[in-house]
Amino acid sequence: MFPGGRGADKLKPLLADADFIDECIVLNGGEARRIIARQSFAVVVINAPLPDESGLELAIELCQKSTSAVILLIKAELLSMVFTPATEAGVLVVTKPLNPQLFTQTLQLGVAMRNRLKTLGAQYEKLQNRLEEIRTVDRAKCLLIQHMHLSEEEAHRAIEKQAMDMRLPKLRVAKELIRRFEL
Repeated sequence: MFPGGRGADKLKPLLADADFIDECIVLNGGEARRIIARQSFAVVVINAPLPDESGLELAIELCQKSTSAVILLIKAELLSMVFTPATEAGVLVVTKPLNPQLFTQTLQLGVAMRNRLKTLGAQYEKLQNRLEEIRTVDRAKCLLIQHMHLSEEEAHRAIEKQAMDMRLPKLRVAKELIRRFEL
């Protein structure tokens, strides 16, 4: 996606060369936010300043709320003002006038960054699910200890045995125990 219509004609050939990019050109930050709320993009290129804002706020917001790689194009003389807040948020900053080779490399870096973020996101989600499973099984063990007067080891074995006997995941057995005891 590319918010900032003024320089679109100069960037279209560079974006076309990067065949991994779905091109979507919008004219301002508000329109960009509406589209991004409905659709995800591997890379978002912001040609700052935008008609309705500087572009930096949009870039930072997109880095915080999406896995899109965000490239902010700014005038070289603004680099010192924008660089620190942008890079701390994860925004890739490229100065204008554009060097086509540098821009293409930045697009490739953005895609690589996004792929890494997606991998980390999947790992994070897997860990969150595992943590939730551990918490649920521990809650079920506590209920067995409290209501059935079992030791922690006995409660653990009881859940595992029931899961094996019923050929169900421990999480499902634990949820059923919690439902039964917390009625």
